[in-house]
Amino acid sequence: MHDVVSEVVLSIRDLKQHFAIGGGLFSKKKFVYAVDGISFDVKAGETLGLVGESGCGKSTVGRTLLKLYEPTSGQIFFEGRDITKLGSKEMGDLRKEMQIIFQDPMESLNSRHTIGGIMAEPFEIHGIGTPEERRVWVEELLVKVGLPKTAADRYPHEFSGGQRQRIGIARAIALKPKIIVCDEAVSALDVSVQSQIVNLLLELQKEMNLALIFIAHDLSVVKHISDRIAVMYLGKVVEMGDAETLYREPKHPYTQALISAIPIPNPRHRNQRIILQGDVPSPMDPPPGCHFNARCVHATDECRVKRPELIDYDSQGHQVACHLVQPIA
Repeated sequence: MHDVVSEVVLSIRDLKQHFAIGGGLFSKKKFVYAVDGISFDVKAGETLGLVGESGCGKSTVGRTLLKLYEPTSGQIFFEGRDITKLGSKEMGDLRKEMQIIFQDPMESLNSRHTIGGIMAEPFEIHGIGTPEERRVWVEELLVKVGLPKTAADRYPHEFSGGQRQRIGIARAIALKPKIIVCDEAVSALDVSVQSQIVNLLLELQKEMNLALIFIAHDLSVVKHISDRIAVMYLGKVVEMGDAETLYREPKHPYTQALISAIPIPNPRHRNQRIILQGDVPSPMDPPPGCHFNARCVHATDECRVKRPELIDYDSQGHQVACHLVQPIA
């Protein structure tokens, strides 16, 4: 793992994102509780992995903290400044500092424009440089992410998925941001390409002192890249801590089940697989008490009626939200 410096780049406090659906003359409006009150900090040069099953709200967290979605409630602090209530113009100025890499890079690559034109756009939007300077910067960025300068004259469809993701990364780092959200950035790539992209991100992070929020469902990839990991379940963080500690000593039953499913390279050693029963409840109708209680073999009556808070398990930053886990004295 790499060392991190101490300053906090991003803090979120009790962040909620509830999407209203339905509602009309004769029907009551319902809500999807996609993110339901989470808090964490991210330091400069640090990678926070955000993991969980599909539908747990991890991608919504990433887009909400960048204010691609307006949060329902809670606070978002960037370098100590509360940006929760900033308008579109002020957020536009801040976009240089906060970027996102999507799972499908074609989401951000206009198929009718050349790569050079696409990558020059951030400089144009913020009025940085002359056309000649922008061309030089684009070529330098392409080389930095492992592509030839001549890629600037080609179109997105001429590249493989891995190459397009390199272009997406180049575009994200163009304005030297402080933090990048990687939203399932390697999930759609072949395994061999995944490792190349992860290593590229780590190299750029070290060079630029980038903070990364790495959103994924593949825990083996998350372990490789992350300093700390937050495990989400149905809109909530159920466990958070140092990556090595969390993999070695998971405390929440849900984290234990996720980690037990990670393949082990040595065929002579096998994890005792924990099979979860049932499906993830609907975020429109989360169960009372602990959201995980219906799938937890250890659930008690307290778990079914009282919602557990995320508490400090130890003094090293390991936090758990489970009635059955007692903090170390």
